[in-house]
Amino acid sequence: MNVLVAGRPVGGLVAWRLASVKQMQTAELDPSLIPPSGQARAGAPAALPIAAPALPKAPKKRIAFLYLGRRGGIARLAYELAVAATRHHQIDPLFVVSDSNELFGLMQALSGIAQSVKTFESSVGALTQIYRIPSLVQRLNAAFNQHRTETIVVLASHVWSPLIAPFLRTRARRYVVVVHDADPHPGDVTGLAHGWLLREAAQADRVIALSKGVAAGLSTRRRIPSDRIVTLFHPLLTYTEKGAEALWDGDRPLRLLFFGRMMDYKGLGVFTEAIELLRAQGLTVKATVAGNGRMNGRRERLEALGVTVVNRWLHDQEISQLLQAHDAVVLSHTEASQSGCAAAALGAGLPVIATPVGGLMEQVAHEVNGLVADRVDAAAIAHQIKRMVSNPTLYRELAQGVVRHQRGREMRDFLDDMLDAIPQNGS
Repeated sequence: MNVLVAGRPVGGLVAWRLASVKQMQTAELDPSLIPPSGQARAGAPAALPIAAPALPKAPKKRIAFLYLGRRGGIARLAYELAVAATRHHQIDPLFVVSDSNELFGLMQALSGIAQSVKTFESSVGALTQIYRIPSLVQRLNAAFNQHRTETIVVLASHVWSPLIAPFLRTRARRYVVVVHDADPHPGDVTGLAHGWLLREAAQADRVIALSKGVAAGLSTRRRIPSDRIVTLFHPLLTYTEKGAEALWDGDRPLRLLFFGRMMDYKGLGVFTEAIELLRAQGLTVKATVAGNGRMNGRRERLEALGVTVVNRWLHDQEISQLLQAHDAVVLSHTEASQSGCAAAALGAGLPVIATPVGGLMEQVAHEVNGLVADRVDAAAIAHQIKRMVSNPTLYRELAQGVVRHQRGREMRDFLDDMLDAIPQNGS
């Protein structure tokens, strides 16, 4: 008798054993063949072990992530989340982003999980191109239907989101919205639309906040039921990573970075005054202020102090280069929800000096991965900078603390927690 194994004939003893195994797996067992008390009878051949049946694998969760913004920290978050999602064994992801997203090219390289849709390329287009909304809804639903999406996760609400959300939600799809701010930031013109944007969250099955303060604000001031809100954390952003050999050891001036959009709440005035106080005390630091927005006459003061000023929009690669070229990041905010700048700094291995406001205190642990000032003023920030400048050992301990504190706050951890936060069918 010949038997085909892997396309090749085998015979003799091998064929007999294969046939025997097949017979043992399919035939009913004769009770008379069962030896007493489980002992094999003398002279009887040992029975071949029968493999346990393979358990069916749990089906992957079909999750579509939606981000219609064009650039900035959330675009980076969306890209890094896409990288983590392609490596996650429990989900079948789809990422749908604006064709104006500055990182769409990077997303396209991720195993075909990203698709683009047409939105608009300027703030004026939000009104003048509103006629695109019906075709946008059609395009999105076609993508979700083809993917057989079970859950849509909106990574940040778009000005068109409250209009399109009712047409994307179905009985078969759960709708989850990540909310970054419960209230508009002082000096941020986009805050004029903040109440409008939150209408999407009001329609969601689940709302994800990235800090306790935002969660509390959504519940108390925005009247979103607390049982629909889940508080996670702002994941680290890995624009770059500094090696231990690049850490400051006191052999040169400490290099400080203040970066991001130049909004009133970012506290550029506090930072400027802090550098002036340090100069008056004879302490030398090198500093850079980089980002887009109005500086309200502070550029001249900063440049007079020897501070490098880059007052324009920063692209991804430029942020990476800035983080590589500095030793610590200063966040002198007057208020905060949480900070993408802190996430980028800590993801790059840089300690952070911060004011004690909002979600910053959930990202920066005093004397663990950074230093937190006692108050929101220039003297308090200058004091913490002085502590770091005067003590290279403290700096290196903080840098080591940054690395330890990264565990549990990386993008894959955030994705795991997000999966736990997604409501089940019927909940």
